[in-house]
Amino acid sequence: MKDLTNLDVTVHSQQALDLYNIAVAELCHFKNPVPTTIKMLEVESSFVMGQVFNGHINLWATDKDDLQWTQQSLQAIANVNPAQLNHRERMHIAALTTWAKGDLRGASQQLDQILIEYPLDIMALLSGHQLDFFLGDALNLLDRVCRVLPEWDKEHPLYGFLLGMLSFGQEETGRYELAEQTALEAVTINPKDIWGIHAVAHSREMQSKFNEGASFMREYEKHWSQDNVMISHNAIHQGLYLLETGELAEAVDLYDKYVHWTGIEPIPMALVDASSVLWRLHLEGVELGNRAYELSDSWQKKDDQLFYAFNDAHAMLAYAASGNDNAAQTLLNKMKDYALQGDSNVTNHAMVVQTGLPTCEAFYAFGKGDYQTAANKLWAIKNTNAQFGGSHAQRDVLARTLLEAAIRSDNKTLAQAVINERLMARPQSPYNLSKLEKIRAMN
Repeated sequence: MKDLTNLDVTVHSQQALDLYNIAVAELCHFKNPVPTTIKMLEVESSFVMGQVFNGHINLWATDKDDLQWTQQSLQAIANVNPAQLNHRERMHIAALTTWAKGDLRGASQQLDQILIEYPLDIMALLSGHQLDFFLGDALNLLDRVCRVLPEWDKEHPLYGFLLGMLSFGQEETGRYELAEQTALEAVTINPKDIWGIHAVAHSREMQSKFNEGASFMREYEKHWSQDNVMISHNAIHQGLYLLETGELAEAVDLYDKYVHWTGIEPIPMALVDASSVLWRLHLEGVELGNRAYELSDSWQKKDDQLFYAFNDAHAMLAYAASGNDNAAQTLLNKMKDYALQGDSNVTNHAMVVQTGLPTCEAFYAFGKGDYQTAANKLWAIKNTNAQFGGSHAQRDVLARTLLEAAIRSDNKTLAQAVINERLMARPQSPYNLSKLEKIRAMN
């Protein structure tokens, strides 16, 4: 049988294949594909690409608690005779096995190889794109899509989603105007393209089109605010615009409505979004009430994972903002032990050593009022912090903290250097201009 991109798959049940195709389409829309995936595997548990799909979506979550479901899928795959599978399916099993062992870079390379041989493999493209994001590999975030896009029929129902991915890669490699054009094309094809909407938000922020960006996100709120797993993430993009335009009360309201609230299920990717915008508000002295304490409580349910350093750094932001010194110290001690004793074959180990630990130490120092230490540590990794993943917009939380630490430690020369750099990139940014005035007023 053949899947929705006309690639051969080893499956016995047409119903299982139909559900697989639905789940893939749901993932392209960033809808939650788990219910469909469960039904698919109930129909045919020996469906290898179905099990591969299940393994992938649970690794996308960057939540160690979900690793068990990936391992369960690998166990199910092990019961299938590999001689019955085609070459592409065996390549997928190898890539999934590598990723489940924690070798994100190795898995990324294996998925690239699949795409070289099978450029229509949407699962390899979707997961490869996410891995490029997790690894902070901006060049491959773009190039992976560029290598396969010409092989796709523009009339294929999934083609528009590739444009959303292409746009994000263009934006992360500095092609901001082109990224905006590509993203707008994606959402013209499909107004519910959540990744495409996300790409418009990124590209307009990087061009300092804050009012245009905020207007776009309000116009498309009916699409990004329901029935998808990126609601909190697109909400914080709207929040970043509001922070720039000084609409801080509206940013807080957006946080309460879409990002974090009492009793929320602690999903790391959503908690990262919450920390990202809450810390920025904290830096600006916004009254946050109990929000930082509530977010700290949510993170404490997930902070012992040491699974993805980018998540750990955002947990530390919540602890620093709330003054949760016990949780902060515990996390730091665990990260230090992991740096010394962790498996160096696991990608996250290098992330912790090179970026995650010094970032967490800096955030902790900032929270304790040791602004000079915070500035020194963040300055040391300023040009290498992409090593632990995320986007330019997400990692700007490090840059803003560096700038604020320089100001609060009365290090005018460092503050001036940092703001000069920021103004060269975004000369019209209200945030940058306000900080420039503050620095000029320093003694």
